[in-house]
Amino acid sequence: MNAIQVVIRCLSLILCLATIQAQAAIVTVRLSNNVFTPNDLTINVGDTVRFINDQGFHDVRADDGSYGNTPALAGWQFDHTYTSVGEFRVYCTVHSSPGANINTSMNARITVIAAPTFAISQGLNGTWVNPSNLGQGFLFDFSTANSFMFGAWFTYDTAASAQQKLGVASSRWLTLQGNYQGDTVTLDVFQTSGGVFNQPTTTTTTQIGTAVLRFTSCTEGSLSFALTQPPISGTIPLQKALPAFGSGCAAAATPE
Repeated sequence: MNAIQVVIRCLSLILCLATIQAQAAIVTVRLSNNVFTPNDLTINVGDTVRFINDQGFHDVRADDGSYGNTPALAGWQFDHTYTSVGEFRVYCTVHSSPGANINTSMNARITVIAAPTFAISQGLNGTWVNPSNLGQGFLFDFSTANSFMFGAWFTYDTAASAQQKLGVASSRWLTLQGNYQGDTVTLDVFQTSGGVFNQPTTTTTTQIGTAVLRFTSCTEGSLSFALTQPPISGTIPLQKALPAFGSGCAAAATPE
């Protein structure tokens, strides 16, 4: 191998590492009421999980003891970056133990998968739905100029309402916005209230949670959310309602 080949390979390695770093996301997990929210999440290699204690006396510790912090009252933040594929579990040493059920104890599971080969483009603009829950859905709009996404989430309250008004009284219109890298968008979730149909009334917009939107292809993705008002989390599978359009939508080339 001559000197030029060595230089080319080194530059290629640097470029690959820079690409992985650029695609890394920060995913938030909140601690309160003796639970992690969300308590079951999937991230990419190189992503960071940011644990934030909103309420109570807690800590976070890996089941194998390889990382963690010191128990303290609300207000602390602890970050950990996952650099290998696998399943990793954490728990609060004050309120649980390693290996406990994540659904009944203060434990969480983090599944780390290989870095993506798909990249977000404007071809993803449009309507996205969960095929098993039609009647609710999302509108996404991506700006490639600044890697920004704005979305509208059309959903309902957690309980049905008997009130009869224009539309459905239990309807909820949430908005999402954030920046994307690679196949992932890290989002803040907002709720707007106080409006009246077709009248210029003053509205109030409040952040009520966070979400991570991840795409696996031009037609499939998922939204993992963690809301604080009310405290609820989950993952919604998504499919594109109409074919891609605009500046195209195709998987990024797989490195040789």
